[in-house]
Amino acid sequence: AGLPIAPIWTITAVRLEDASAVQALLGTALGLLGAFFAFIFAVFHANVMSMFGSLGLLDNSKAIYRGLLGVTVIIAMGLLMPQTMFWGEFEFQSLSNIAPASELEHIFPTTGLTGFEMTDFWSCFMVGIGKLIAVSFTVAGGYRGGFIFPFFAAGAALGRAVVFLFPAIPPQLATLCIAAGINVSITRTSLATTIILCFLAGEQKALSGVLAASLISLFVTGYMPFIKTQIVRGDINSAFYVQDDDAQVETDDHHGEV
Repeated sequence: AGLPIAPIWTITAVRLEDASAVQALLGTALGLLGAFFAFIFAVFHANVMSMFGSLGLLDNSKAIYRGLLGVTVIIAMGLLMPQTMFWGEFEFQSLSNIAPASELEHIFPTTGLTGFEMTDFWSCFMVGIGKLIAVSFTVAGGYRGGFIFPFFAAGAALGRAVVFLFPAIPPQLATLCIAAGINVSITRTSLATTIILCFLAGEQKALSGVLAASLISLFVTGYMPFIKTQIVRGDINSAFYVQDDDAQVETDDHHGEV
């Protein structure tokens, strides 16, 4: 198709120069923060679905009304904060760079109703939370789009909010680790999330930190099943709950006589 095999995002002009143990420690802390945001999302989404159910909108015969309610919230969020719109693959670039709204690719007018821009902690935080709300109503409204890239976009905005509070944290690490923490908590895909984020951003030196964020979020949210069709991660349950005295001791009869 003539498409280049190359990163599609550039978070900062200068990429991370090396990996270190400090990055892994930062990734662990940022992954915990991402897992917290995922927990809040899961609780919020459960309530949104409950509201749709109480209104009788989950019945296929009410699909039009279900979609209408969902899109009303999505459009309202977009008019106030245009950075929350669409899938997130292209928006990640603007959010991770805290670029002007004029650089958003699929919005017109790009400034929305209020000329909203990501310029400080609160504006970045609002975009991140707003994106999670938009994701919830997208799914509840029955629209396609899924979770993965929208979670990446939310993580980019929330990561930038963290950088405003702690400027010493590299923006690449903050955005990628929080994005990983949120996504892994919901989708349970720790290795795939790490690889996708780091290579799409061209930040392979961030692998250790992002992997730490992914693994810690995977373990701390092991109790929090979200997607009903997911296969139970028996390996995680064993790591947490199986003790040495629970192990079955094989007798010589299992091995036969020598």
